[in-house]
Amino acid sequence: MATKKPWADLLDGPGKPGANRASTAEPAKPEAPPTTAYMHTLIGNPENPRTEADYSDEDPDFRDLKESMKSVGQLQPAVAMSREAFLRVKPEHGASVGNAEWVVVLGNRRLQAAKQLGWTKFEIRVRDRLGNEGDDKLDEAVVIENIHRKNIPPYKEAGFLQRMVERHGSQEKVAERIGKSQMYVSNRLALLNLAPELRDIVDTKQITVKTAEKIAKIQDPQQQKAVAAEEIRKAQEPKAPRKRSSAPAPSPVQNPVLNPDAEPNAVPDKPTTGLVPEPRPTQSVQTDVPTRTLPWDDGRALMDAAFDRLSPVQRSAFILRYFRRSHGVEAVITDMRGDLPPQDRASLATILQQVAAGLIRD
Repeated sequence: MATKKPWADLLDGPGKPGANRASTAEPAKPEAPPTTAYMHTLIGNPENPRTEADYSDEDPDFRDLKESMKSVGQLQPAVAMSREAFLRVKPEHGASVGNAEWVVVLGNRRLQAAKQLGWTKFEIRVRDRLGNEGDDKLDEAVVIENIHRKNIPPYKEAGFLQRMVERHGSQEKVAERIGKSQMYVSNRLALLNLAPELRDIVDTKQITVKTAEKIAKIQDPQQQKAVAAEEIRKAQEPKAPRKRSSAPAPSPVQNPVLNPDAEPNAVPDKPTTGLVPEPRPTQSVQTDVPTRTLPWDDGRALMDAAFDRLSPVQRSAFILRYFRRSHGVEAVITDMRGDLPPQDRASLATILQQVAAGLIRD
């Protein structure tokens, strides 16, 4: 199994594997610090394989990125090239680049998020050496970033890989360069044999990539389309309800982060013993604290009352119970945002990042 290609092999100085340079190349200069560029001087990579849907709040990954940048700013500069260096290897995009001073080749999602947030400045790291004539680093950097960070449309990926095979001479060499297996490369390249009418169907995920790879091995285009139509029909059929198991069902969990199979309308189980009970009009509450004395209309006071009475073990159960009762990530974000001003939200986001790191540390 090939290993993931180190970024240094693509982005750093001369002498790295894959560079096609003369032996008289000058030694690499020390890396320059990031540059702050005005937004109107920047343009995204015209060959960026992402679609417009990847820059919409409908995409949860992009929405999370934008929320993070709004709270804590830009944590990582994008990789950009000067207009002259980019057009030296991509002269066909002269009209698209226009008068822009910089072309963002890696980090287009960050650029789009910054635009949507209304930023006037953006941090970039200039890597003009990606545009050395005869060098193959620019395309490969774009392909590897998108393959490993977020899948690009499969048919477009196949086109990129085909160009790399033509450049390097074999699927094995391409697999090594992108950090994937030769079988991965071969299966993706098979998509190029699909009938033209099926290419968008693959990229829009109407059929799975594995299904598309199998269909691509069929020689007859008409048969390809017939099989694809049948697969789409099957995917659109309502699924039969699952048979109920005789085993007792586990307590329903409404947070898809903790249990992706949870049903949103499931009735939660009873509160864990020792927690402050939630009042219910249809049942009596068993507790040594009269419910009329609990500040149900004051969340802060109620939390203080709970924490004063709970042991560390039950305090942990109390916190976990919140996440199990909440309705997904968006609900948690809404609850935590509350009426906090932007500065306090940013501080809370930083704390939560540290908490996340601590949770997975062991």
